[in-house]
This record gives sequence, C-alpha cells and structure tokens, in this order.
Amino acid sequence: MNALAIFDLDDTLIDTTNTLVPLALEAVARAIDRPVTSLDRAGKSIEEVLAPAGALSDAQRAAAAEAYYDPNVPALDPLPGAHATLRALQGRVHLALLTRGAPLRQRNKVEASGLAPYFAAFIVCDITRGGSKGDDIRRLMERFRTPPERTVVIGDDKRDELHHGETLGCATIHVPTVALASIPSELEKMGYLSSDQG
Repeated sequence: MNALAIFDLDDTLIDTTNTLVPLALEAVARAIDRPVTSLDRAGKSIEEVLAPAGALSDAQRAAAAEAYYDPNVPALDPLPGAHATLRALQGRVHLALLTRGAPLRQRNKVEASGLAPYFAAFIVCDITRGGSKGDDIRRLMERFRTPPERTVVIGDDKRDELHHGETLGCATIHVPTVALASIPSELEKMGYLSSDQG
C-alpha cells in the first residue's frame, strides 16, 4: 500500500446533520431554558450554536456545553455505501479517520456506527481546544510516510478538511458531490489503489 485516504466522519460517513444535531440542539435548549429556534443549527461549536441566544450566565453556558458534547450517542447507521466503500478500500490503501469535535463523543460515534475496524488511524481534532485539521493531515502523512501526491482527503466541508488537504497539495473528494459508493472507482482512476486485496 503506497497511498493514504483520510476520511472525515460527520456528514461524510454518518448523517450527523439530520440525526445527532437535532437531539443535541434539543438538549442545549433544555439546558438553557430557551427555544430551539434561538440556537444556530449550523453552528459547529457550542459557542457558534449559542451565538443567537443572547445573554447567558456562565452556569447556562457550562450546562449547554455539557449537553452539546454529551458523549452518549445512540446507535448510528452509516450513510448508504459507507461500509461497502471502506471494505473495498481495506488492504489497498491506508485508511485514516480525521474528525473534529469533543474527543469522547467523536469516538463513541465511530463505535456506535460500527466503522472503527476499518481504520488504521483515528484522530480527533479537539473542538474545545482549537487546532487545525491541516496539522493532523500532516501528522497522518508522516505516520504513513505518504507524500501529498499519494494522499487523498475525503469529506463534506470545503472550508475545513478539504481546504486543508488542497493547501497541503493532496487530492480531495467532496462528499456528497461524489457518492460514497463511487469513491473506490474514483481512487482507482486516480491511480491511488494497489492491486492487493486484503
């Protein structure tokens, strides 16, 4: 194997927007005693989610963060094609998972979705501490000794993982513009896959 495929998790391999986000927003709304409509549904961090809610006490903000980053997640079905795609790539390319969020919550999402066994590496960019996925992409390339021209970053966010991948000189695949089920054939065409199956 001489290539590396780095997958994002949320809204790339699992449908976070329509499954987990509504539950998290409801929990936050209860924690601060405000309607869900007072929250930013598109927010990535708790600070962004709370931005439209107005003045809140420190206690409310702490309760909101605890609710939003609750590590307990329900059983999750990966997006259609996720399992088949990862199975098709196993043994033919190094597989890594790179996600941003609260570490324990992100790890539990991976376990709840049954995706953990596919990946040789799993990095959580801790949203509560900042940091850049670009640094993590560099670390993964160093770990697997793959240069940018042998690395592809696969995700849904053009401002985050895809931006960092492009900046570093990696190929990128935007999901869902490219369907998950099409990714193996796309990587084959790009010359990223070895012929070894495993």
